Amino acid sequence: MDLNSRGTVFAAILFGVIGVFALMTQPLSAIAFKDALNFEGSQATLVPAIEILGVALGSLVAVAWVRKVSWRTAGAFAIAVVVAGGMLSAIQTDFTTLAIIRFLTGFFGQGTAFAVAIAIISGTKDTERNFALLIAAQVAFGVLVMFTLPAAIKEWGYAGLMIPLAVLTLLIAPLLRFIPGTVAGPIAMSSEAANSSIVPALIALLALLVWCTGLGAVWGSIQLIGTAGGLTAVDAGYALGISTAVAISGAFIASALGNKLGHIPPVMVALAIQAGAIWLLKGEMTFFQFAATAAIFQIFWNLTGPYMMGAVALNDASGRVSVTIPAAQTGGFFLGPTIAAVFMSENSYISANYVGIVCCVLAAVIFVPVALRLKKQTA
Repeated sequence: MDLNSRGTVFAAILFGVIGVFALMTQPLSAIAFKDALNFEGSQATLVPAIEILGVALGSLVAVAWVRKVSWRTAGAFAIAVVVAGGMLSAIQTDFTTLAIIRFLTGFFGQGTAFAVAIAIISGTKDTERNFALLIAAQVAFGVLVMFTLPAAIKEWGYAGLMIPLAVLTLLIAPLLRFIPGTVAGPIAMSSEAANSSIVPALIALLALLVWCTGLGAVWGSIQLIGTAGGLTAVDAGYALGISTAVAISGAFIASALGNKLGHIPPVMVALAIQAGAIWLLKGEMTFFQFAATAAIFQIFWNLTGPYMMGAVALNDASGRVSVTIPAAQTGGFFLGPTIAAVFMSENSYISANYVGIVCCVLAAVIFVPVALRLKKQTA
């Protein structure tokens, strides 16, 4: 089967959307756990974080099977797990049980779907364009759920989130016919690439992980921060939907800039603005204040991402590190809420702000040396 066919690329993109179910619904999950199931604030942010950990580990383990198992079989298995996990989760009220179910759903379901999507798109001729389409689809999904599901969650609790996601997954299932079986293994690397040091790439990957840890801390609590600031859960969800839609512009800005300014100036400016926006996400806020601040945070989040991931790939001559980028991203979105939850008190989410700001600073410090290396190579 031709990986470059429109049907296969389209199917891969939608499987990539399944891969970010946990990430893009994280704020909604937290509010559902707190309001509908009466979980404590730390528990409300921890369950979706555990699910994201499952996605991270699932995508990491996929490195071992992605060239051995039929992608169509893996995709069918992922869909079955996501649907079953969603239906089971919809009827649970116990914290431990839900945490276990969501972890397994992330590991075997979403993580597997994400791996299939990345494997297909990585093998296409127009890789960059197809990855851009994948990111756009994932963000569009985030906008859709922010606008449509807060009211469903208010009416039916956590089931108002899980049932729609299960239905969406079933609607994607017919596209399995466009998913190919296992294709040829990766192209053999040159001896020079095989022997090159992977340390710079690992440092860039660490910067990405630290940065995503900060993002995860804030994103996992952002709707709770909005409601603590005086907004209703529905209004906070709508505000996040608006901000997420506007934030797509950050990726377009990065695409337009390219490497004209190098890596350091855009990343340093973006991280500084993100830290400022994170600091402002506290206290009483109007709908407009919350939406605008969240939009600024997400715009510069989307601006930073391409440069962070590019630094990993450009420092990775062998290609051995780049395949772990999804694990670093989702792993950070697990670590952030988990760290913030340790210091979180009832109805106070300021620890998420602190983790986010500290991680922005640390990521900047770690990123500069590898970016300077790229600048020297270019020169």
